Amino acid sequence: MNWINRQVASGAGWLAIGGGLLWIGYAVASLSGGDAGSGALFSMPAFNSAVLGRISGGGALLLLGLAVAGTAARYGLPSNTPEPFYSTVPSRFGVAMGWVGALAGLLAGLAALLHIEPAYHAMQLFGALLVPIGATLVAIDANRHETTCPIAAPLFLVGALGLVGLLAQALMPAASWMQPVYAALVLAVGGFVWVRFGTLLTLRRP
Repeated sequence: MNWINRQVASGAGWLAIGGGLLWIGYAVASLSGGDAGSGALFSMPAFNSAVLGRISGGGALLLLGLAVAGTAARYGLPSNTPEPFYSTVPSRFGVAMGWVGALAGLLAGLAALLHIEPAYHAMQLFGALLVPIGATLVAIDANRHETTCPIAAPLFLVGALGLVGLLAQALMPAASWMQPVYAALVLAVGGFVWVRFGTLLTLRRP
């Protein structure tokens, strides 16, 4: 497990960049009719743009979940130094959510590839919820330490945008004003910010 942590820590920036690019691809697929929560699109059995969009979304969650865990490991979060209870809990939960979100993304991609609709929906929703919450919790802990403070704001931003994107997709069937283009735009912006965050990690040393 230590070896895995070292690998994801050293590659956290590239994981974030790759995940962000895949998430942008997922947004483009949703805009073109691939996958943004529209029920009619999920029934397409052929291996086409809809399936590729779903696989892209699952792959993005896999890489972004690993990026969350890798970022925390790279900056030594949670710290081994004894601190008040509340200061270490956020990143501990955040790292766990990153790992579980990555697993959910992997399962979502496999379910999309095998056309297992209920499993895909469940895993995609689960991962899309856990990854941004995990990023937000790690950001809260990062903001408490001088050495990790510079990554707190961008990490919190990607977490917040992830939750807004999830909300936008949830509103599509319920709110007539929430058009697919709006949800896709929020998703694409979130992916772009992940790419920028990954670039920051590749240029900055802890």
